[in-house]
Amino acid sequence: MTPDELHGQVVEKYTDHVNPYLGRLMAFAGFGVETNAEGCWLYDHNGRKMLDCLGGYGVFNLGHKHPKVVESVKNELDKMPLSGRAFFNETTANASQKLAESAPGDLDLVFFSNSGTE
Repeated sequence: MTPDELHGQVVEKYTDHVNPYLGRLMAFAGFGVETNAEGCWLYDHNGRKMLDCLGGYGVFNLGHKHPKVVESVKNELDKMPLSGRAFFNETTANASQKLAESAPGDLDLVFFSNSGTE
């Protein structure tokens, strides 16, 4: 598939299934299709390299595919991809302790959520 074909297919699917108005606006503005990311750089379907000034809205504050983050995620996936939340979980316990220790004042309870909507 050529880069132009990829772009056309993605724009069509965005327009049909994500948000028709956003799809048309982004296409009109000349937005590319993100194809990969490394460190603080994003690359589009034409190979253009762009500085990621959003950082995944704070998710990638260490950069895309930071080696230590990738290693940690792979280690967790090898153990258990997703906790069922029906039993105690050591990773959750350890993370909550570290968060409580770094929180100001007497904030010592942690609530884990999955999207920020909670």
